[in-house]
Amino acid sequence: MRNGLTLVLFVISMFPQTSSRAQQPLSQSPTAPSTADVALATEHFPDRDNVRIVCWSIREDIGPVSEIVVFETDPEGQAWPLWHSAIDSSYSPKIRFLPGATLHGLAVALVERQNGAASSELDVIGKFNGHIARLQRFEGSEFDIQPIQGATLPFLIVHNDVDVLDVPEIYRWNSVRFVRDSAAHPDFYRQILAEDRKTLPLDSAAIVLINLARIAVLASDQAAARQILEGARSSELSKGALANAETLRLVSQALGAIPVKEHRVP
Repeated sequence: MRNGLTLVLFVISMFPQTSSRAQQPLSQSPTAPSTADVALATEHFPDRDNVRIVCWSIREDIGPVSEIVVFETDPEGQAWPLWHSAIDSSYSPKIRFLPGATLHGLAVALVERQNGAASSELDVIGKFNGHIARLQRFEGSEFDIQPIQGATLPFLIVHNDVDVLDVPEIYRWNSVRFVRDSAAHPDFYRQILAEDRKTLPLDSAAIVLINLARIAVLASDQAAARQILEGARSSELSKGALANAETLRLVSQALGAIPVKEHRVP
């Protein structure tokens, strides 16, 4: 790419999205808006200097709009689109790559964007059936990429309900996509459970205690989960006529969802 303005011209050339415009090189792109209105995140794919991923967002009167674009440059410096997402309402783009993960010789890209004050989306971009595509999308408040228990590839940790009590979900990369793997890591949740039980006040709201019980179940501590929920129910019933029926229903529902451990007879 020649400079930042050329990059802006390229991504704007994809908006609006039409098949004829998608085939135009940069030299035929329309005039770009003020760069003050555009937020850009851009990275070369590892070991592919001629392939770049860009995520732009523009703040408009109706709210933010954003798009992901993957393109390659030829030896003459022309840039050609390989894939682009639909335009959606998100902002503050960030791009990173999943360490050690490739599909058909191309690194797996992770594009994170906010779509609310405490909510974000994570798009997993890679090669599928010979073409670049969005492989998956995750919704959450935060996303971490970290190793767990000495695994070769890092895991995706999706955080949710941070305003209540975060119950992170673990996803494992299986060489093709992320698959849910929370139940395979009780030690991870045991540490979270111990920390939360130390810091949470005794009079925590029932919805907080329901999430705490979920963490206990993931930690394979069904007894702790049942104790937490029984305490929440007793606390609510102690209010007498002021007890909230919906709260009691949610607590009873959570109690019913606790798995029963099988006892093997020797």
